[in-house]
Amino acid sequence: MFEAVLPALLPALLFAGHALWRWRRLRLPAVKAEGRVTLILPITGPQPGLEALLDCLAAQSLQPRRLVVAVESRLDPAHARITALAHRCPFPVQVVLAGHVPWRGQKNTNIIKGISLVDEEDDAAVLLDADIRPQPWWLSAAASPAILGTHDIVTGFRWQSLEGRGLIGHLVAWIDRMGAVLILPPRFGLVWGGTVGLSRRALAVLDLPRLLDRALVDDLTIGQAARRRGLRVLPRGAITVPTPKDGDTMDQLRFMRRQLQVVRICQPGFWTLLMGVSHLSVLGWLYALSQAPAPWALLLLGMFAASGVTRAVAHAGIGARIGARDSRPALAVQMLAGALPPLADGLVALLGWSMLRTRLVRWRHVEYRVEGPEAVRVVARFPPLG
Repeated sequence: MFEAVLPALLPALLFAGHALWRWRRLRLPAVKAEGRVTLILPITGPQPGLEALLDCLAAQSLQPRRLVVAVESRLDPAHARITALAHRCPFPVQVVLAGHVPWRGQKNTNIIKGISLVDEEDDAAVLLDADIRPQPWWLSAAASPAILGTHDIVTGFRWQSLEGRGLIGHLVAWIDRMGAVLILPPRFGLVWGGTVGLSRRALAVLDLPRLLDRALVDDLTIGQAARRRGLRVLPRGAITVPTPKDGDTMDQLRFMRRQLQVVRICQPGFWTLLMGVSHLSVLGWLYALSQAPAPWALLLLGMFAASGVTRAVAHAGIGARIGARDSRPALAVQMLAGALPPLADGLVALLGWSMLRTRLVRWRHVEYRVEGPEAVRVVARFPPLG
């Protein structure tokens, strides 16, 4: 009986061990290179946290050469927001209008416009998302390897903050933090779009305007191209960036579903692995519960719970080390999420089943039909929320 549930328990033990290892090994950056770096920020919508982001960028130990903000049009509320707030930055802020086309993701359209301004005076460029709250060492950590020429692409992952979340939001954060803990080797071709440091060589080899022209997403497209072309990718633990919750419970659910949709479209093998692990975890836990009070079943349930609680504690340790400490009540909810696998793993499984028959992806104010990573068509465009 024990052997029947072991395949479900093994991933839980591995995840717990890896989280502890990441907590123990995480080091903040020690090497700082001086250079001229352009930031590329694609945005849309009202951006209620834009002040906080700009304040974080202003506090960077490596001051950027400039911030290029790409928006769809002047009608986008983001245009008025960044125009009014640009004075908060001690460096130039340049706002560009990207327009829109019907065959690629709007974020890519914005990035293509922004990246066109990178020139020979730049030693590196860094793509970023508007929802992050980067620590003072963030830009140096993202740009220094590219400036020094030791790596071509530098990336990391977001760290979902827990403040203001209900139970579903906590589950979304628990699932998403797994990505920050894993930081898979470069051969997997996984890059996180919230922070992408690009060397001069990477910019030349990738040719982003051409690479992103027909794509839905930027990060996985860049990661796969970097793998194919032999670029040196550095997934960096120090670039674990605090990210506050975005919207209410339904917004957080839609975010997680979209993340899984994108993985299914662009990395179907990895998506299948995620679905397999989540189903195994839920079914194994339920089977062990059904066999209680048999001693072996109680032992397995205890091992499931101990693994999840260990992960929650390790996550809290990582958060504290990067300057995003969890409160005690929030940690308690995360421990509950870890101790009961059907909560988070069940949510992943349910979201996975919900997308089997649909190729429609809603991203902000645009809805796409996606037949493949580079087979994208806009089917509906709504006014940006304002």
